[in-house]
Amino acid sequence: MPRVSRWPAKGAAARALTASRGDRAGGIGLAVGAAVALVWANWPGSHSYESAWNAIAPWSHTLGLDLSVRDWVNDGLMVGFFALVGIEIRREVTQGELREWRRGAAPIVAAAAGMALPALIYVALVSGRPGAGGWGIPMATDVAFALGALALVAPKGSGRARVFLLTLAVADDIGSVVILVAFYSADVAWVPLVAGLACLAAMGLIQSRLHMPAWAYVVLGALAWWAFVHADVEPAVVGVAVGVCLAPLQGDQSRGERSLEPLVNLAILPLFALANVGLRLVGSGLGSPTALRLLVAVVVARVVGKPLAIAAATSAVTRVAGPGYAPRLDRRHRVGVGALASIGFTVPLLIIRAALPDGPLAAGATAGLLIATALGLAAGAILLRPRDED
Repeated sequence: MPRVSRWPAKGAAARALTASRGDRAGGIGLAVGAAVALVWANWPGSHSYESAWNAIAPWSHTLGLDLSVRDWVNDGLMVGFFALVGIEIRREVTQGELREWRRGAAPIVAAAAGMALPALIYVALVSGRPGAGGWGIPMATDVAFALGALALVAPKGSGRARVFLLTLAVADDIGSVVILVAFYSADVAWVPLVAGLACLAAMGLIQSRLHMPAWAYVVLGALAWWAFVHADVEPAVVGVAVGVCLAPLQGDQSRGERSLEPLVNLAILPLFALANVGLRLVGSGLGSPTALRLLVAVVVARVVGKPLAIAAATSAVTRVAGPGYAPRLDRRHRVGVGALASIGFTVPLLIIRAALPDGPLAAGATAGLLIATALGLAAGAILLRPRDED
């Protein structure tokens, strides 16, 4: 029998591993997870979707926590994704587009405007009616979905657009988490919150003053995560601080990314979509006038308010502060990035659960997020499509 070489298998494995890296792989994973979630949630005669994800994880009580399976995905596994974001931010600040601090001004201002205008539009459409307290729902951009969408619609697009969207989305997410804590978390436990913030401050101090091994940051990050869970504050964003602090220990900062990307793209992001996007279309009250009003308010606020505010704020920074403070993107690409910023699931879904009761209101707002995501993806694909003159 002729001897079969093992090298082709190794080559295939290497190619598969390479394909699992990058935003495009993450976007495909998210799309697959979302599609499976919608099919599962609406499977005839089955109610297993909600029961599976809402069940308390068997290991939660052993660890002294009260987290559902969905909570472990959103609050636990997503730490890995946010750590990857932190590594990327550190690289851009030290080696990339953001090494000049002025370059970060425009996306941060655009993030603030992209939060404020959608909230105002939502209030104008829902004020004085059921669901008016959900004004925070249209504010946040989903980092994972938005970057994955950019890679899908513009795989050969400008790296500047990606850096701008990444910075904007992270600033947006941090601001939205602050809104969530300040306005939608009435039961925040302040002692563990302060303890968690102290752990993050210690990480920053150690990183800037001392040379400590990676395990020190991991331990402090785990303690901060534990404290944020007990404070009832979104704990997954601890990953950003861990990634930023660990990045200098990775040499060229690529080793950590190479290790994390396949795990994030092939497991964490698809599970996140699977756990959160399953909206039951029948029997949830989605067809009621109240639900439809919230649906329209969320869609208009996100699809119209986000791109308009982001493009206008970026242009304003250019006019007031000069071109050195603005991203090197033309108007079409700025609006296209703003369209992708209308994609939002993570924090908006948390706000829906905190601000709206289960039933028609929550169903309408969740459906609005799904529709806004589809429309934002389509608009972004059109606006960011390469042209002959690009």
